[in-house]
Amino acid sequence: MDRDTAVSRIASKVGFRTDLNLAIQNALQDVQDELERGAILPWFLIQENTPFPITPPVPAVAQPLEVALPVNFIHETDYHDGNLRYQEKTPGPTLFLEKMDLMPAENYFFGRRISRWNENVEIIVVEDTDFIPGPPMVYVLRQNTVRIYPGPDIAYTLTWDYYAHDTSLIGSNVTNQWLTFAPWLLIAKAGLLVATDLRDNEAVQYFSGIEQSSMRDYVAVTVERERAGRVFAMGRRL
Repeated sequence: MDRDTAVSRIASKVGFRTDLNLAIQNALQDVQDELERGAILPWFLIQENTPFPITPPVPAVAQPLEVALPVNFIHETDYHDGNLRYQEKTPGPTLFLEKMDLMPAENYFFGRRISRWNENVEIIVVEDTDFIPGPPMVYVLRQNTVRIYPGPDIAYTLTWDYYAHDTSLIGSNVTNQWLTFAPWLLIAKAGLLVATDLRDNEAVQYFSGIEQSSMRDYVAVTVERERAGRVFAMGRRL
């Protein structure tokens, strides 16, 4: 289904008013944005095996390399452990970078300076490390960048799996993954917004019924896809 078809489905329940087309388009996009901020994201937003190249400065330095996040990045599919990886040779073993928070990563690679008081005497402990550029080992996910440790010695093409925002429905007529796999969820939720603004109780009731069944189906399929192929065991990474 494309966007204009979705618009017409909603318009048909609110009096076929063509003056509402822009409002309906905006409602569809608002719903898409809301769903992409949700705790549960669908499989069709996953970008699998996406190349993520990193290139060191010249000359290469051990200072961590900051690389901009991919366009439309939401979060990783493996939220806690991460899955940024690369292969030195193809075919060959896959090497996963360890995902860390900023403080432990900085302390691990560049030492730390600890100050404490002991009987009114300040004691300073300095732990120095001497790192040089090398293969990527650790990364820290920041708000808009990925911080790679240590600074790479050469260019690498890493690989990543992550959720990404879908194509926008604003502008020219398009289709996207939401309108392919969950069209009635978008139609129902957007229809509710439009019908509520119009105080059209009959349309509100109609879209509410569709929204409940569509959301139930969407959650069920999304959770099932998430669970498929995984082995569950105590203490085991999923």
